[in-house]
Amino acid sequence: MTAARRSLPAALPAALLDALEATGPRPALVWYGEEGRTELSGHVLASWVIKSVNHLADEVALAAGDGLLLDLPAHWKRLVLALAGWSLGLEVHVAPGRDDAAAAPAAAPPSGGTVATDAPEGQAALDADEVLALEAVALSMRFPGPLPPLTRDWAQEVRASGDALGVPLGPWSGPAPDEGPASRAVLVASDGAAGGAVAAALLAVLAGGGLVVGPAARVDPAQAASEGVAAP
Repeated sequence: MTAARRSLPAALPAALLDALEATGPRPALVWYGEEGRTELSGHVLASWVIKSVNHLADEVALAAGDGLLLDLPAHWKRLVLALAGWSLGLEVHVAPGRDDAAAAPAAAPPSGGTVATDAPEGQAALDADEVLALEAVALSMRFPGPLPPLTRDWAQEVRASGDALGVPLGPWSGPAPDEGPASRAVLVASDGAAGGAVAAALLAVLAGGGLVVGPAARVDPAQAASEGVAAP
């Protein structure tokens, strides 16, 4: 194992953002959800991650080692939050039962901390110190329902965060990307937020300037062919 490979986890947050920015207007992530096909260019995905990093650090006051629970279904917004959390060194967990594509049942996350959720009156939110409410819909500009007191409307707040990094990154707390040559395009079963093989493959492709398409269950063979990925 080379020194460069050993240092990769520490350098990964900045390297990943650099790779996304270098991708520019080319698509980096295509997500097929209930609202249809959503395409994010490398620049746009990097912008979402940077804004989320700034929001989590500046507004929510999270720092390396703090917990972030994602009580959300698989979605590109959940991936954005996971990437931002890992880039800040947070302990990121997906709530049990929220990721059907996880390789193994996730360990029960600790209570308290910060939760990002589409159920701001649910148990995960009630147990949290900070609650970020969001709906996993592409064009949702704000949470669609009433919010409990002190609950943050993530979609509104994150858009007001800076487009340039305002806080230091790292240490990277997420999974390590797959080693070896990365595919230029990959069809993934989920968004990778739960870690495992999905995250390793996804991170390798994004860090290599490639294209991630998912989730596989919503992509038919014709759509896979049009995206340049192997059919599910």
